[in-house]
Amino acid sequence: MVATNIPWSAWLLRVGLVLLVLLGWPTLAKAHDLETDLGDRCLLAVQQQGYDQAITLCSQALEIADQNPDYWLSRGLARYHGGDFSQALVDDTQALSLAPENFRAYYNRGLVYVALHDFGAAIADFDQALVWAATPEALVEIYDDRGLAKLMAAQPEQALADFDQALALAEGDVRTLFNHSCACHQLGRTEAALVDLNHLLRIDPGHARTYLKRGLLRRSLGDYAGGLADLQQAAHCAQLQGQTPLHHYILTLLNAWQSPALATG
Repeated sequence: MVATNIPWSAWLLRVGLVLLVLLGWPTLAKAHDLETDLGDRCLLAVQQQGYDQAITLCSQALEIADQNPDYWLSRGLARYHGGDFSQALVDDTQALSLAPENFRAYYNRGLVYVALHDFGAAIADFDQALVWAATPEALVEIYDDRGLAKLMAAQPEQALADFDQALALAEGDVRTLFNHSCACHQLGRTEAALVDLNHLLRIDPGHARTYLKRGLLRRSLGDYAGGLADLQQAAHCAQLQGQTPLHHYILTLLNAWQSPALATG
């Protein structure tokens, strides 16, 4: 004979499990799907430079899962690119509290500190990013930006060492070559800076800023015709690439260089 004297507590437990299956688990699954969808859309918005949209999407995702460091990191990056550095700092710090071994969180916060001109804090974060970074691509990126922070902190020798480290991992990295030339120039090594710029232009013949910088250096060495030719090429490349502010700046320099007062000076 089947026993029917089951305690009320057992019946309630069974009913609760049935309700959880019918109501709770689908709701949790839907919440998880929504969170994942918001997170993916936030990351896509950051990649497409839709920073306001990314901030909104990440904020919505964080309302569902505020312990996910990726959402804090994505929102911090969006806020950084949007110029809201103080809030980006908050988001990156929160991401680090949740994932203290995430090199990207240290790296992103380092970029924020650079934007805030706190170069000591930036360098410290880049140091930590180097500890946890695992790929050559990531190391190049971090060495390059740590070098820039040191260059802006008036530490050109240390900056040059970082750029050398980056170039040892990626010899033809255009950004690092340009920064390496800037460090050489700051140290008074103009010929070495020109070697970097010539190398860069062999890799990327349409790099407007490199023509501009080489033109300025050539003029400083007395090569006025070479400097003028480089500036004209820089203006051409900037216009083709839609770099309007840079194009206008170069045209201003060209007009000044070609003025009668300077031409006879």
